[in-house]
Amino acid sequence: MELRDRLLRLNTPARPWLIRDGAAQGVDLIAEWKSDDPDWRQVLEDLDVALTYQVHLRLDAELSALSMVDHITEWQRDAESGQLVERRDSGDLWLSWSGNSNCMRYLLSTEDIKAPIRRCGADVGWTCRSA
Repeated sequence: MELRDRLLRLNTPARPWLIRDGAAQGVDLIAEWKSDDPDWRQVLEDLDVALTYQVHLRLDAELSALSMVDHITEWQRDAESGQLVERRDSGDLWLSWSGNSNCMRYLLSTEDIKAPIRRCGADVGWTCRSA
């Protein structure tokens, strides 16, 4: 089984993130929070995850290399104009959120997404690097 298939098999209902095809954004795969999933949307809202977080994955089979680049998009209200302003950042980012939702305590971080991806690549002998 190739790495792409192994990464897609990481998708489970119990995880607050998913891995999907990234061709539309010019990458092989994208890992992101399940902000559209009704089972996870409320948890993410309760923890104030108020940004779009994605990990763009590129697979290089010739080099057996997996590269990961984090991307965030956040909307903030400008204090003077009152208009929403888009803020973007990318690189190797580390973010975390904690809080309660549905009488349960949650601690979510970007490592929750990246660590299983790195392990999956390492398990099949691929080099994993963050850009």
